[in-house]
Amino acid sequence: MLVKKFVALGYVYRVSDFTNTQFVIARDMIISSDMQTLVVGFLCNCKDATNLPDKTWVEITGTITKGDYHGEIPIIEISELKQVEKPEEFYVYPPDENYVPTAVLF
Repeated sequence: MLVKKFVALGYVYRVSDFTNTQFVIARDMIISSDMQTLVVGFLCNCKDATNLPDKTWVEITGTITKGDYHGEIPIIEISELKQVEKPEEFYVYPPDENYVPTAVLF
């Protein structure tokens, strides 16, 4: 099995059907010229997730694994997590020609 190490900076985002160990490492992506945004990110699994309030900014390190959330998706199994300050540039932008779909990782 191919194992990919993953490091990311984002905020904790949850939806109602997540378990206590799940959250999305999220960023707000600008999707229009009038600054409309969309939440994007990866689902994470972390035993310490219950200690993190929503919208807490964190830096995570983990590995990308196959998981299940309403179907098979990549999930980050977190090995390291630390709280950080919200960065000055906190938006992300749509993919460009360098985009690599996660499907090629498996």
